[in-house]
Amino acid sequence: MSTYSIILNPEAGKGQGRRLLPRVEEGFRSRGARYELLQTKEPGDATRLAAEARGDVIVAVGGDGTVNEIANGLLENPRPLGVLPAGSGNDFIKAIKVPRKLPAALEVLFRGQTFPIDVGFVRTGDRQEGRNSPGRHFVNGVGIGFDAAVAAKTAEIRFLTGLPLYLAAVFQTLGKYEPPKFSMVIDGRRRDSSNLLIAIGNGPCAGGGFYLTPDARIDDGLFDVCLIDPVSIPTILRLMPKVMVGKHQKERQVKFLRAKEISMTAETRFYVHADGEIVGRDVTSVQVSMREKALTVIGG
Repeated sequence: MSTYSIILNPEAGKGQGRRLLPRVEEGFRSRGARYELLQTKEPGDATRLAAEARGDVIVAVGGDGTVNEIANGLLENPRPLGVLPAGSGNDFIKAIKVPRKLPAALEVLFRGQTFPIDVGFVRTGDRQEGRNSPGRHFVNGVGIGFDAAVAAKTAEIRFLTGLPLYLAAVFQTLGKYEPPKFSMVIDGRRRDSSNLLIAIGNGPCAGGGFYLTPDARIDDGLFDVCLIDPVSIPTILRLMPKVMVGKHQKERQVKFLRAKEISMTAETRFYVHADGEIVGRDVTSVQVSMREKALTVIGG
């Protein structure tokens, strides 16, 4: 019988992780599963705990940020990753078909399929200052520009979670964001364009319910890239309902590409998020690359 290392972020989802703890432990005890419980205390803990954990299966109890940290630890010490969602966005679970509700998510954890998924790697930099970040792996997606500015704004909003949190952040960011002009290299092909938003999807959904890359597959060896032109606020408001159901592919302001490697620079500084966590503030360059089938997960 497998042993489980549960890595729980008590602060995930504005405290949802802490509130779920008794029910998570009861779910394991009722099945006679052997487990150890590890709780994070500060950013970075989940990566370290995943690398050091003794279980045959690592279970993330938290949001996309917690999953991201654990995935980075498991790339050093590979074991299957299961997810019991407790975050604000919970976008990654949509890619691996894990239900949002705890009882159903527990059923998938104990009875679901084990399969490999692709993992991305992102590195940001500042050409003007000649520095680069160490880089970070991600499992769901990277957002550049408006998307990342919204992700940064969510950290400032209290009391909301899920889609209402992201919608509030969108409305607070509207009208304040100036799209940079990007110089891009996408799988060796150059293009220059000014974009409101660039979403690089390993999975289909970001921002707690926006299907920016609705056709993305987490195991096909390619990123889906959604580029949205600079548009007016009324046009953004018109596009939003379509993006929320993944029906924006035919809009003339939207372009889609598929690629393994993407790099871009801009004279104007911009934000970058990976799996909803800010990995670049006021940067001028970003590189994203693919590692095919680098992580094993448990899903539906």
